[in-house]
Amino acid sequence: MGRATRRMAAVIAVVGSPALVAVPAIWMFCADEQARQWSIVASLAVVLGCLATVALRQRGTGHRSGADTFAELRPVPGNTPQASGPPALPARLPARWPAQLRGTAAVFCCATAFLGFVALAAGDAERPAPVEGIAAAGGVIQDVRVTSVRNSERHNPSRGHDFYTATSVVALPEARTGRSVPATVSTNTPEPLRPGSEVTVLYAPSKPGLGAVQGKPGPLRASLDGAPLAPGARTALLLIWLLGAGFLGGLQFLHSGGSRTLTRWTKHDRAVRGRCTGDGISQLAPATDTGTEQSGRKGTSTKLDQLVITTDGGEVRFVLDEATDGYAEQLGAEPLWLCWRARQKAAQQLTSAVLLGDSGWALHGQMVLTEAERLAENNETAIPGGAGAPVDARREARVWDPRAGWPLRVGRGAMTAAALALVLAGLLATTSLGAGRWWAAAGGVLCVLGAVAAETLSTAWRATAPNGSGEESPPSSTTAR
Repeated sequence: MGRATRRMAAVIAVVGSPALVAVPAIWMFCADEQARQWSIVASLAVVLGCLATVALRQRGTGHRSGADTFAELRPVPGNTPQASGPPALPARLPARWPAQLRGTAAVFCCATAFLGFVALAAGDAERPAPVEGIAAAGGVIQDVRVTSVRNSERHNPSRGHDFYTATSVVALPEARTGRSVPATVSTNTPEPLRPGSEVTVLYAPSKPGLGAVQGKPGPLRASLDGAPLAPGARTALLLIWLLGAGFLGGLQFLHSGGSRTLTRWTKHDRAVRGRCTGDGISQLAPATDTGTEQSGRKGTSTKLDQLVITTDGGEVRFVLDEATDGYAEQLGAEPLWLCWRARQKAAQQLTSAVLLGDSGWALHGQMVLTEAERLAENNETAIPGGAGAPVDARREARVWDPRAGWPLRVGRGAMTAAALALVLAGLLATTSLGAGRWWAAAGGVLCVLGAVAAETLSTAWRATAPNGSGEESPPSSTTAR
């Protein structure tokens, strides 16, 4: 079942993520109204189909807890050479980047969903009625002469420049006869208009009786082409999307360990034998900072989801980027290698680490450097490839990725909220709701927030629990077996 779950999670990620990211991209860059609407509906249907697949999978297998999926995803022991004493370390460790890429993509998709609703609300799924008729009659953008102005009013916003609104009569040249046809338009200009002034309008030379729409050339061209967003708004939203979602995705990548992943042994790596004896949560005191000490301010401690590894030199914490409740019971008392990179950078408190079970699995995480240094001072560690920690090129380790089991443990509340968000997105992409667009978009954002909150509610108390005095909690304060 573990292999099927991993395969299902990979397929859903490969199919669903591009479909979700395609929605705002299509909305911003596709000018053809029919093609845009059908493409967005098809993309949303793909994402909705992914949710339905997860729901059907859970219906067949049942909803699982994190500890249950953790156990199911445990790699099947391979054919490893047997030897007396502890098994040798593999010469090469499995990469961690697939799990990191999945987490980064998940954050990028969530940020895309938020910005997507903003983009959908800022535009309109259909051309306004006057523009639709003018475009159908062969509309053009042209500067025309103002013949009279009334109800001119100056506006002085708190930000930006003053502008003037008025009800103006303009002369529209008729293509067939060449005579001018008067048309009343609502104008919005940076300078007050007078008879004889010129303004840019969209009108149909073959049917000037349809009237005209005044505006700037860029937005008028976008309306004529059927684009839902003006060029300036599209550019701004695109930059916010790429920079914002990319920044949040990068933070997630760094939170999961960044590029500091153990894949090949170096002279800076250390290894020690141990067993997992507990799991839970503890606190990591903030790094000592001279400026903070002088000002008398206390830094904020960090809460760690961890496994407690007991070695001959004492207990140390192996940190994961997800809740670890029940993991120790699933690991059992299997002997294992705890390996980490002892090289320390300035203000670095955690270092890359990996657990290597004797049955052939590898679980990537991080380790508290002060605890690693304590083991080194007690001469409890060995250098991989040296005495006490031999390396065998024939031995292989298979990565143990707990988060690959998300299709079995995602909550029904999260899936329901996500499905409702997809419905609202489809409504915004295909229907002109007028002023109600922003209300519908706000509802979509709340649904996305609800989906994220419903998925993390069971562990949210961990991040909001009181930190107490801010002292660093010892590993033994966790739930031990």
